[in-house]
Amino acid sequence: MSELRFDQVSVRFGTGHRAITAVDGVDLTVPSGQVVGLVGESGSGKSTLARTAVGLTAPSSGRILLDGVPIDHRARKLQMVFQDPYSSLDPRMTIGDTIAEAVPRGAGRPGVAAGRSRRAEVGRLLDLVGLDAARADAYPGALSGGQRQRVAIARALAGQPDVIIADEITSALDVSVQGTMLNLVRSLQRELHLSMLFISHNLAVVRYVSDLIAVMYLGRIVEVGPADQVLNNPQHDYTRELLAAVPRRETSYSRRTSA
Repeated sequence: MSELRFDQVSVRFGTGHRAITAVDGVDLTVPSGQVVGLVGESGSGKSTLARTAVGLTAPSSGRILLDGVPIDHRARKLQMVFQDPYSSLDPRMTIGDTIAEAVPRGAGRPGVAAGRSRRAEVGRLLDLVGLDAARADAYPGALSGGQRQRVAIARALAGQPDVIIADEITSALDVSVQGTMLNLVRSLQRELHLSMLFISHNLAVVRYVSDLIAVMYLGRIVEVGPADQVLNNPQHDYTRELLAAVPRRETSYSRRTSA
């Protein structure tokens, strides 16, 4: 378990009067072993912040710290699961090869040949995300969206991370499988004691998986606190607007999916 902290992180694109500030002085902590749900409408800067955390976008200013130390992306202690399960996997690689590629060298049991050890680790990871290890030879095209997203999660876990960033991982899935995916995410987080930044525009989804909720608006964090506190006693007008926009049938989402 590790603590992920954003320290006055800003991200700007362009220069001069045409520059756009996508993330504006964000201070946010993902405590060790907890899930922080980051919620906000499209364009609020959530995904840009996520991409900055994993090194895909460079911050214009500020620092990203892992256990108080500037993050070293080469160590792969932070992994990301992307939104679209159909574009995040290479269609020319079997899912077993895709996962094995992310397994660190030397992973596995002492005294076991490297190839066998990696195959065993792939099987273990597939089982962990609820897929039959026999599917290792399948290609992404033979899988459903939900199954592909499970593979993407297994690939992220293969790197043995301390922190997972999940960016809108249910938004491209059928409603019928979203609840199952959320149950899987929460179960894995608890079993593996991961720290997690869970990003969504859907407050009904965020409330189900999160210990803490942070609300992002126009590139800034406008409210953060324990999930129950933010949901039951919101302090910012934008948070109240998000809550008011949740359809009544979704307010019982957590009760339905946990059944």
